[in-house]
Amino acid sequence: MKTESSDKEIKDLFGNIVEFYKGIGLLDTMLFKYNLDVFNKFYKDISQNMMNYYTNYSKALEKLANPNRTSVDNMHDSKDIIPASGHDICNYLTRYSMSNFQIQAIMKLDGRLDFDKMKRAVRLSVDVEPVFGCRFIEDDPPYWKRLDNIDEINFCSLEEADNSDEAVMRFLQSSLDMDNDPKVKVKILRSEQYDILAVKLNHACCDGAGAKEYIQLLSNIYSCIDQEDGTFIPEPQIGGRKDQDKLFKGLGVTCPELRWNPVLDIPKSSWTFPWKQRGGDSIRFAICRLPQGSLDSIYKYGKYREATVNDLILTAFYRTMFKISKPIYSVPMDISSTIDLRRYLPDHKTKAIRNLSGGFVTRIARIMNETFEGTLSRVANATKKIKDSRAGVNNSRDEEYVEKTSFTYFHDNFDRMSQTSEISAKFPNYIGNVCFPGLSNLGYISTSEIRFGENVVTDAYITPPAIRAPGFLLLASSYNGILTMSIGYYKDSISQKDMDGLLNMVKNELMRGCACEQ
Repeated sequence: MKTESSDKEIKDLFGNIVEFYKGIGLLDTMLFKYNLDVFNKFYKDISQNMMNYYTNYSKALEKLANPNRTSVDNMHDSKDIIPASGHDICNYLTRYSMSNFQIQAIMKLDGRLDFDKMKRAVRLSVDVEPVFGCRFIEDDPPYWKRLDNIDEINFCSLEEADNSDEAVMRFLQSSLDMDNDPKVKVKILRSEQYDILAVKLNHACCDGAGAKEYIQLLSNIYSCIDQEDGTFIPEPQIGGRKDQDKLFKGLGVTCPELRWNPVLDIPKSSWTFPWKQRGGDSIRFAICRLPQGSLDSIYKYGKYREATVNDLILTAFYRTMFKISKPIYSVPMDISSTIDLRRYLPDHKTKAIRNLSGGFVTRIARIMNETFEGTLSRVANATKKIKDSRAGVNNSRDEEYVEKTSFTYFHDNFDRMSQTSEISAKFPNYIGNVCFPGLSNLGYISTSEIRFGENVVTDAYITPPAIRAPGFLLLASSYNGILTMSIGYYKDSISQKDMDGLLNMVKNELMRGCACEQ
């Protein structure tokens, strides 16, 4: 239900934005007014829709049950159709000038792979997880449909690389075609002494935890093929509503779409950041790796203080942003974090690889001359309270709302915001230096060594989607005792030096903060 408090929060949000833009030039003012009108309409429509949804619940159910409305559930007899979840829909819509929707993994091996076996393994993986061989169909409701030319698609390729580092970066910066490409592409980057296996996944159908599951799946298939008989019989895993239903049932939540609070996770503060402008399509990655053995020290430091590795990374991230942004002391500042909602499932696993992540916001104030341990204590207390209150569930509720609402409505609003973004991209001062940072810690890619037949993965990391300014996402992943942090961004938005500098500051905060006696 729309409440006075929710209206006040929305008004306060836009009031703060208006204050920020006071004093800028006439042309920028006109552009900002256009952008503000778009966002005002978007939130006004959401509030009105939510009020109507509550007050006319029976009518809403009647609409959902309308026999004239296309239903993906009625298409389940077709093996080529997979329903799109609210998570899928939201991630798909980020294609409209928000992110490049790609999750990527880089794995270094101790030798060379058999290219033909890897090609076969990748193709079989698409039979096991059919969503990777589909395209997203914009309908009402939307759904995934298997590609018509599935057996003609080149899912896996090989590149002879004189310079492995440059080859990896070329792969990371290459794009997927959301409309025509499959949702997975694999490339072997071959040097004289070893291979690097690079995997590109579409975030519209798979989150970070799903990416880790895919790596294990590909490892298992290749290893089966690599045996003497070389056989592997795929058993298709079809996603659906069962995982979501189990999630909400376990949490004791009924009609989750009715419990969504559209202003609960709206940032209430904004950082400053040295953006240049928003435009451009060239993607870049900043990658920072901690030395071997550092992760073990960080873990021991946190365990002694009843803090997780994620708490430590978030603490270092906050302290870095305090130094860069210099916010007013004692004013709570927001950083968004992702959380794997599989933790709430009975067996902590979904039936098929899919999106099932949520998010939460921590609000930590800058305190003068505070030690690392002092900031850690406040961060750990905040995250514990959030987790105890079943963090991330509100995000899952809003995606339930998206799933059961007109796709056209959300598509049109994202498209409208995209058009506004394209206009703003031409004016570097338009977005100012406002920043909305986020953190995603995937933890260990695998707690044991990953093998492809006789070959062992000696090093691995995962990179996040590139996010357009004014947001950015720091992703952390670990393998074989090494913690890797990475950020995807757009070249024209900020200098490489500034992004590398941010990650190095987080690294230094972690290593210095955790270097004191246990």
